[in-house]
Amino acid sequence: MPADHDPARAWVYENFSEAEMAATRWTASNDLFHYTSTRSAAAILTTGRLRLSPYPNTNDLWETEPQPPMLRGPQGSDIDATFALWEELDRHLRLHAKVGCLTQDFVPSDDIVSRDAKRGWAHLALWSHYGAKYAGICLKLDKGKLIDSFTRHAAPTAFAFHGPVRYLNGQNGPSVSGDIDLGLVRHFGADAVALAYAARNKDPLFFRKHSDWSYEAEYRLVLLNQSTDYDFVDIRDAVTGVILGNKFPAADMRVIETALEDYSCVEIERLQYHNRRLFCVPLEGFLPHPRPSFGQLPPSLMKGSLAKRIQALENATAEATKAHQKAEALVSTPLKQLEDGLSALEPQLRPWPYTETRPVSPSLWAVPKEMRQHAPGAPGETIHYERGFQCAVEHLPLHSHTLTASAAIQVLDGERLRFHALVAMEHWHDTGNEHEEVWSDQQEVDAPDAPSAVDALMSALTTATRDARVVFDRARNAGSQDPPEKEEP
Repeated sequence: MPADHDPARAWVYENFSEAEMAATRWTASNDLFHYTSTRSAAAILTTGRLRLSPYPNTNDLWETEPQPPMLRGPQGSDIDATFALWEELDRHLRLHAKVGCLTQDFVPSDDIVSRDAKRGWAHLALWSHYGAKYAGICLKLDKGKLIDSFTRHAAPTAFAFHGPVRYLNGQNGPSVSGDIDLGLVRHFGADAVALAYAARNKDPLFFRKHSDWSYEAEYRLVLLNQSTDYDFVDIRDAVTGVILGNKFPAADMRVIETALEDYSCVEIERLQYHNRRLFCVPLEGFLPHPRPSFGQLPPSLMKGSLAKRIQALENATAEATKAHQKAEALVSTPLKQLEDGLSALEPQLRPWPYTETRPVSPSLWAVPKEMRQHAPGAPGETIHYERGFQCAVEHLPLHSHTLTASAAIQVLDGERLRFHALVAMEHWHDTGNEHEEVWSDQQEVDAPDAPSAVDALMSALTTATRDARVVFDRARNAGSQDPPEKEEP
């Protein structure tokens, strides 16, 4: 079986990626995100207001149900209905609370593979639940400007809190500081005591949710006042971006453009999805169109029932795996010769002026694409194993001209080995890279003859690489105002 199809290698890569993410320090940025539908986004942008919804309208049972505080102190004749008092306190603590839900944005401290995994715009579940199943919009807001507007909006008789939500696996009642004293309720009133209690215990009361909701990475705005209705916060100065879902319909584009007419510095981006990864890219004035249809697939060449064809495919894969393991053992010695030969060549390239050499790395560059190994069971020449290496020298500055020397081995039927060697150049251009073959060689031998064949091949490859310097220097000097002076190798 080809190495590219090795499940163990895929498993190792998968676990490496997860470990890398877990080991990386993620830092919250100054951006917050709000997922919504196109219609709601248009209303938000047109009015410049983000709605704060009544606290009981949230989706966590910890918040939709009352959290009765502990009461202490003597009960007088005018305050003896404990359950009625609890309902009154709940009205001021929970029913008078409004909440605005946003998503935090985290950036990694290191350069890792999944850099966008915790970005505020990259939550699959949030796009599905709140972003109209990827056809909606994600608004990007400046956290500092949003909080400033929110704080200014709160009236003197209101309490305004904001901060990230902490997610817990369990909570035996909120971890509050202190109880509610009945004497204070009698003297100051239930509303004043409740709001003071809320301010003292804002974190356990309003910024704790069950871990089932941790995927939301929520940042909250909480407003307590005398109203049980919706409230709003002005976000006109805070909006910095609009991200369209990857299924956003082109017909809705005009709606968003109209809603953004009063926003001069808002960037429009769109979401792209590929190979289980989300990407955020500039809109560039167009939307992706549906994939074209190429008609029906041709019938399979192999005849028989589906069960028969599946079994044949599984048999071919199993046979290829066994052949791959046998072939890998067969070529261990000549493969090491190839790697050692290229490792010996690499130091010879270092003295070339104005260049940087790359260490030897795995590569099948020497094998023509039409001759490479195909999937087990597919028609064509049977190749049981293939592997190769390359070393490269790059002109400085990098990514302008590259010379590569590569060699590879393939195992065929009957323990026949095919060797490939290649010297090639790559010229980097803004419009695309140009590949040029300088020298190549290919030969087939029986397994016992492999050591001598590899020695001869690597000697020819080394000579060809040295000879290619003249062509390489000529190419990288073209158009240069300061050509590197020639030195003998």
